Amino acid sequence: MIYQLSITPFRAEPCQSEERYALGEQVILRSKEGVDIGKVIAIQGDDADESYGEILRRVTQVDIERRRKLQEYEEFCLAELKRAVGEFKVAMKPVFCHCQFDSERVMFYFTAEKRLEFRRLHRSISQKLNKRVVIKQIGVRDYSKLFGGIGPCGRNLCCSAFLSELKSISLRMAREQKLYVSPGKISGVCGKLLCCLNFEENYYTDFQERNLSRAMQADEEE
Repeated sequence: MIYQLSITPFRAEPCQSEERYALGEQVILRSKEGVDIGKVIAIQGDDADESYGEILRRVTQVDIERRRKLQEYEEFCLAELKRAVGEFKVAMKPVFCHCQFDSERVMFYFTAEKRLEFRRLHRSISQKLNKRVVIKQIGVRDYSKLFGGIGPCGRNLCCSAFLSELKSISLRMAREQKLYVSPGKISGVCGKLLCCLNFEENYYTDFQERNLSRAMQADEEE
């Protein structure tokens, strides 16, 4: 059986197991990168092109206590990265740190306006922590999904409330919904077009296709 496991807020991987697990369960997984904790977010069945790793077992209370201690270490690591960013004057904003359960690897996530070169920063933080370090850039929509907020509708952001997948949004969707306004008026707190523009996309597409079909049929009857 293949399960989709959420390892960080920005990363999910397919892992295999002969044992059955339920959605929401926390498990210990092993891959070529080491041992980590994941949460079951989907059950993919028996068919999968590839597997990131294997599920070893469910978490225990001892595992939970260890994870809490690692969270304290993650705060220290994130503070060190922020210090290094200031030292090397890199135009990035560190937002999240994940320490692998076996403590062999530390993953950092950051936002930036463009792609960056940070080899010196990477070398410095790796030496400081004396661990394998991975530094990855995320988009502003991923950042909003993690920290949440209130949208222009007055409700919690859809991305942080219930959206599991952030789909691409285009101005074409707004035009098809007769929203002829400036992009700024239909953008969210992340600065990107509102995710809710995608909610009724299928309805408008289907509506237009049915109207076109009726018009063609009427022309044929005439």
